[in-house]
Amino acid sequence: MTYEGSPARKKGSPAQEGSPAQSGEEPGGQHGEAPRVRHARPADLPRVVELVAEHAAYEKGTPPAPGLEERLAALLFGVPDPRLRCLVAELPGGEVVGYATCAPEISTWDGSEYLHMDCLFLRDGHRGLGLGELLTDAVAALARALGLTEVQWQTPAWNEGAIRFYGRIGAEAKEKLRFAWQVPPLLPPPPPLPFDAVLSDLDGVIRFYDMSEMEAMERAAGLPHGSTAEIAFAPETDLPLMLGRSGKEEWVEAIARGLADRVPYERGHALGTALAEARFSADATVVDLLRRARAHLHVALVTNATPWLDDDLAELGIADLAHTVVSSAGVGIVKPDRRIYEIAVERAGVPAERCLFVDDRKENVDAAVALGMVGLHYTGPEDLREALAPVLGRG
Repeated sequence: MTYEGSPARKKGSPAQEGSPAQSGEEPGGQHGEAPRVRHARPADLPRVVELVAEHAAYEKGTPPAPGLEERLAALLFGVPDPRLRCLVAELPGGEVVGYATCAPEISTWDGSEYLHMDCLFLRDGHRGLGLGELLTDAVAALARALGLTEVQWQTPAWNEGAIRFYGRIGAEAKEKLRFAWQVPPLLPPPPPLPFDAVLSDLDGVIRFYDMSEMEAMERAAGLPHGSTAEIAFAPETDLPLMLGRSGKEEWVEAIARGLADRVPYERGHALGTALAEARFSADATVVDLLRRARAHLHVALVTNATPWLDDDLAELGIADLAHTVVSSAGVGIVKPDRRIYEIAVERAGVPAERCLFVDDRKENVDAAVALGMVGLHYTGPEDLREALAPVLGRG
């Protein structure tokens, strides 16, 4: 809770502006016969640090960090006109049993300065003896000497004795909470990223097919393993599909015709359908890596794909994985034709030299490198994790 007010000297209070209580002068070099308040001297700092530690313990706060004496010495005595002022309460025998610290601050609401009393503390056993009034009188005198008309400070809400004392001297409590914010240090900027976009293939990197049903059908038909795929992915069968010039049923029929010299047309059609409708899934590790990378750079899919790619991406749950999707069926160009890479670079809005290209086929990677990209011939998730490490390490 924050307390605001202007401590007023009581009639007959011994501390007068300009008196030894405020100036720190000691007539004749001798201690007086009554307690007094004076400005701290360098020799007082070890004792002040002890009082600060007692003050922190009393208010259930964190103990002062090592080196406080040196830091206070710099603030109080290391500059010609210090902002921080320290007053100490001294007994007739010279023992320092209390202290107050103050510094001018600014009130934006008032458009003026005030004196902020950061600390006011008396050791246990020395409260209720008038020393608190001596300290607050000295603080008020310091404010007047600085041309200030108000002193502000705060005390814990549970410190009822202090609250009663402040009320007696005429201070007014204000209902506010005090906050302390440890400002994090300014870290050096991270090194620049090695690239600003990652262009990834889909099949063989992200998506993988389950061919078990079709392979079982091949065995049942007496066909060697891979016979259907050999026909399906031959350029004369596959290329029209990848260029967006034919659909799924046309592709299946082309597969059936290609197998006609080995199995009946109906069985070849069933094999083609099994291939076209094969189940597929996304590699969760690769998807996670690309999603994390997306927070830092442009992610694009560059894929030789069918005309129904959008439906496949939705089924995989990755329709939102990439900022940009460049499909061969959509642009009418297949990898490794240089033009599809140029389209991808243009859509990413990043120079080719700032792109990482990821593909499981070496000829596709080589074409990207020839355009100036950084190439990654993909063999597994760890390849991508290593390539993206400088990006993902940024959190």
